[in-house]
Amino acid sequence: MVVYLSGDGTGAPQLRTAEDLRTLSVRVGMRTPDRETLSRTFRAAGAGEFAGDHAWLDISWLRSAAGERDQDWHDRFTGMLGHAAAHGWLSADGSRVRAHVDREQADDH
Repeated sequence: MVVYLSGDGTGAPQLRTAEDLRTLSVRVGMRTPDRETLSRTFRAAGAGEFAGDHAWLDISWLRSAAGERDQDWHDRFTGMLGHAAAHGWLSADGSRVRAHVDREQADDH
């Protein structure tokens, strides 16, 4: 799963490649400003927030942003969260999952 934020960091984050549950990352454009601006943008969308070098994505937002999915997808999503929990990548309350952040070279998405 990839959450993408283009441009100046003020647009709404978009979930892309929701079917790929082997990876979870946030991609931001090179012109995207500081982490506080990113956090404000993600919080406003209900998508999560940034802390340090990672994003903490709201699990309910990920499910909603993925749209209609079959039971197999939901089972695999739950498995992904189990893997994340085993590595300490879930928030203490279990509502968010940690993702790494990549800056893309081009902002033309």
